[in-house]
Amino acid sequence: MNLEICVDNYESFSTALKAGADRIELCSSLREGGLTPSYAFMEAAMRASSPVFMMIRPRSCDFLYTDHEIEIMHRDISAAKKLGAPGVVLGVLTADGNIDVPVMKSLIKEAAGMQVTCHRAFDQVRDVFEALDSLIELGVKRILTSGQAENPYDGMDMLQKVVAHARRRVMIMAAGVTPATVKEIILKTGVDEVHSAAAISRKSNMSYIKSEAQMGHGEDFSLNVVDGELVKGIKTNMAGL
Repeated sequence: MNLEICVDNYESFSTALKAGADRIELCSSLREGGLTPSYAFMEAAMRASSPVFMMIRPRSCDFLYTDHEIEIMHRDISAAKKLGAPGVVLGVLTADGNIDVPVMKSLIKEAAGMQVTCHRAFDQVRDVFEALDSLIELGVKRILTSGQAENPYDGMDMLQKVVAHARRRVMIMAAGVTPATVKEIILKTGVDEVHSAAAISRKSNMSYIKSEAQMGHGEDFSLNVVDGELVKGIKTNMAGL
């Protein structure tokens, strides 16, 4: 049973590995659900001994992409492959909430030799079981899902159904576990792996801040970072399962 931790900065990357993460999902902008990390960040992360999967998502909002955005995704997958990444994380939907099979097929072909995870675009599909069968036929290795709920604890009933329908043809990874919920989620749903941001917010280390000159739409001078104790807590409560 593996624990994957998603990170969007090097501080979190280092903390997650030291705390015992089995695998890293490398992103940028987790506040927007996770976007493609920079090439330099991917390059730095590939120096680690633990496996690092690269998020391939060109923008936030939804999973319906233009031809230009799909071309960017192809090029980002190619970059990850050249760096030796063992896996990529992606998902593309049609406007009516189905898996975009032709586009996914082309992206998976680009990723040949790497494992492909379908991310939580899966939680936005119209028909979970139809989407599951499509992803299995496409050759996706794993699916990240909270059971179409805000968190996997609330989505346990659906997670259980997804696992049953998958019949070990694809790995199902529960998204958003915590130390308090991970054991019950694993035991009740039978998921193959678990995933978490394991994050807390910390204030900037700047001693001088001009607070009236905000740059973004959120809190500029706080950073969400992985809490090593949360990672250790999840690992502890996974032990023996």
